[in-house]
Amino acid sequence: MKVPIPLLLAAFAFFTLACGGKGTEEKGSVKAGKPRSKLVSVTPTKSHPAPAPLPIAPMHAGRVPQVDAVRDAAAGYRPAPAEYGEPDWDHVRLIVAEHLALAGRDLSRQSASRGDWKECARRYLEAASSVESVPLTKPAVTPVRDVLLAGLRRDAAVCDALASGRPPATSAGFTGFRSRYFGLVQRAEHGDDVRDAAESLGQELDAATAGSLAEEAPPASAAPAAQALWLARRWDDTVDPLVVSEPWGPWTVDERPRQIRGLRVAIDALAAGESTGLHLRPAAALARQATDWSTEEFVRTPLADAWGDVGGFAIPHAIRRLQESAAEAEARAAGLKPLLERWPTTREGELPRAVAGAITRYQALPEGLRYFYTLSVQNAAVRQLARDGHFLLAAEIVASQRPARALDWYAPDRAAVILALEGRLRVLAADKEAEARLRASIAESRAFLAFIDRCQAPP
Repeated sequence: MKVPIPLLLAAFAFFTLACGGKGTEEKGSVKAGKPRSKLVSVTPTKSHPAPAPLPIAPMHAGRVPQVDAVRDAAAGYRPAPAEYGEPDWDHVRLIVAEHLALAGRDLSRQSASRGDWKECARRYLEAASSVESVPLTKPAVTPVRDVLLAGLRRDAAVCDALASGRPPATSAGFTGFRSRYFGLVQRAEHGDDVRDAAESLGQELDAATAGSLAEEAPPASAAPAAQALWLARRWDDTVDPLVVSEPWGPWTVDERPRQIRGLRVAIDALAAGESTGLHLRPAAALARQATDWSTEEFVRTPLADAWGDVGGFAIPHAIRRLQESAAEAEARAAGLKPLLERWPTTREGELPRAVAGAITRYQALPEGLRYFYTLSVQNAAVRQLARDGHFLLAAEIVASQRPARALDWYAPDRAAVILALEGRLRVLAADKEAEARLRASIAESRAFLAFIDRCQAPP
């Protein structure tokens, strides 16, 4: 069941008040290299009992900031892969390869949104070349990169077929149904009656959904490498080559049935002979579905709502030493104010006021809490704006998170992630600055790969 937004806001406001008042205090100092399970203690009061612990979000995103006083003071300190939550540098590089694939896909979709199929195909091949250039050698990660490469090259071929007017080649899995739909759309645009063929395609899709496309759970007992490969293959078979319609970041088992529903809506329209405007973009139907899904997840970030201090979970030892100053936090809040004032009135019209009030309350918190709370409320605003289709406003809030800093140091390629999210939102808004942001993201990923090389080089 989907929780109404006003209830979420009420819970969020309660949580903020519970943690942000005079009961919040710092305990002791944190010595370098000595992470502990609870850096900040929240003292409950009669009026505001302690909230239930919240799980910490995974931190697979982020880049070492160019200017970092703590890192620079370490006199040549080189992080280890474990500081990014990975067993070795190849696993860290694989994360960057995934970022390159995502940014390249969104660049290609920008071309598709203009109907420039040749440019779309070229950009897919450009993305494949970029992913292939990431140096990986370990058997645990190279198969995942191979899946990414195969998908990028397959979708380049789809766009090349659309450019030449021939039907795209079909394949097994859900991707094959989408390619067959593209072929029917091409025929319909040339005046053919494809209603019966579309009806048959829909029936085949229904049968496959109950059979070969039925979504099973990831193999929990399998080794991590096998689970990663399982997820990569299903993500590759789900992702739409022409439209931004899937979450940015880790694939989840819920995504395939969601995409199937979108394609089914488009097939039904084609079978009925309707001119829906979907044409070669069946995933555009997802925004219209009365389901539990929404476009808010277009910009879900792995570091979105990190509640490490509040939940009492182990987090990097330097987190309090790398936070914004009070003046920087005040400037950030002031920068958000005009965005919130411009926020169009929606069915959740109280949200802007709640966000602005929350950020104001955060200024009294210790620096570590202030960072997490501000980041969280920013991302809540981004998701709500994206859900309501206000992509440019959401992009401006994402951009306000640059330059990467603080916890971003411990999350690989974070600067590239921020730029990629902003670029994606600008693609959705058909904004001319989208390409520049996405290419900047790709450049940041390459810079982070160079940083890894320096970490591995002999001292």
